[in-house]
Amino acid sequence: MCKCVLNGGKRIRPRLCLASYRIVSGTEAFPPRPVWQVASSLEIFHSFMLVHDDLIDESVVRRDQDALHEALRREHDRPDSERARKLGHDLALLGGDLMFALGMRMVSRSGIDPTIALQIQSLLSDMLLETGLGEALDVLYDDRPLDQMTEGQIVEAYIRKTARYSISGPLVLGAMLAQAPRTVWRALDRYGDLLGLGYQIRNDLDAMAVCLDEGDHPDLDGGKRTLLLWTAYQRLSPPGQLDLEQALASPPTLERRRRLDSLIRESGAIESCEDRLRLLQEQAHATLLESPLDPLQRRSFLALVDLLPGGVPSPLPNAVAH
Repeated sequence: MCKCVLNGGKRIRPRLCLASYRIVSGTEAFPPRPVWQVASSLEIFHSFMLVHDDLIDESVVRRDQDALHEALRREHDRPDSERARKLGHDLALLGGDLMFALGMRMVSRSGIDPTIALQIQSLLSDMLLETGLGEALDVLYDDRPLDQMTEGQIVEAYIRKTARYSISGPLVLGAMLAQAPRTVWRALDRYGDLLGLGYQIRNDLDAMAVCLDEGDHPDLDGGKRTLLLWTAYQRLSPPGQLDLEQALASPPTLERRRRLDSLIRESGAIESCEDRLRLLQEQAHATLLESPLDPLQRRSFLALVDLLPGGVPSPLPNAVAH
């Protein structure tokens, strides 16, 4: 479990939480033990979700290393046996459950101020529930025909699965630990949802930049119902839509990957999603401008986009000058 949590990763969630705490509290000092204990729990929760994600997706690689179930399989005396595969799967499933329990225990034993402990635990449970619901939607939408899906459904899945526990939750958690008023929580929750949605859309776009003949292409090969793919379908002519549907229905090959890539690019979906990112950027800035934060705090929260490499567009100039 320690290797699974500590090997690789950007630590985005605990870093956002600690940054939010420092910005709202106005201190640059090393945070007290309860604060960094709670922030650290976010990385353990993240690992728990990754382990279960890899089991659902049947992924054998995570962070350029063996996924937990694959590492456990390889440790067996007969790694290629059915028994080894089942043991690796079952132990990884249990390992993910144990990480969830460990994260909750870390929070309960962190020594948080009793006046905010219940709020902290409530936020974490809500955040994890939202993520689980988002994962369920992701699985349910996996093979749904594109003409039976709406933009709202995809956006909801993105916000639940990615934004809430990756961006909004950590930001609000840091503000709670700094004992900020509820008006600040609400502003950061909205700001984080907008950043999180942009973060996921940017990830979809970045996946299109990977060489088709090399690397991993889970979105294209799995026919992932991304906002980019849905937008492409909406913008294509009826013959193009039929071509896209036929490509999605065929087995994953390099030729299929190239055809999907070509249809997405021809549709103008990439440019449309870039426009959507700029709109989200403007909305995020407006949310900060309308928040009870002071100008320095607003600038600091805008600067947090640097913690999300490739995740969202760069801030607009002079966006928080007033």
